[in-house]
Amino acid sequence: MSHAASSSTGVISRMAGPSARERFAAAAAELGLDFYVRRFPQGTRTAVEAAAAVGCELGQIVKSLVFECDGEPVLALTSGANRVDTAALGRVPAGSISRADADAARQATG
Repeated sequence: MSHAASSSTGVISRMAGPSARERFAAAAAELGLDFYVRRFPQGTRTAVEAAAAVGCELGQIVKSLVFECDGEPVLALTSGANRVDTAALGRVPAGSISRADADAARQATG
């Protein structure tokens, strides 16, 4: 993947391939799903922030968490109000579960 840095702002922009939002939109369209992607300038890095941004209850938010099971990525989707039981999650693929670091999550999900 190629990146270019802007010398005046220090901002790194992605130049190769579609964005994650574009890839999601294309995959959803292939499935015939009708949706609207909303982007929040204040950010929604947590389920609490996402619920506040859209004006809903925390339990109505679905959060995605990336774990690793014996080195392989595992995506867990759960209610914003709940925590993932990693012991139970580890029994599904029958392996050792750990929280993926930011680089591993980015590599697995784009």
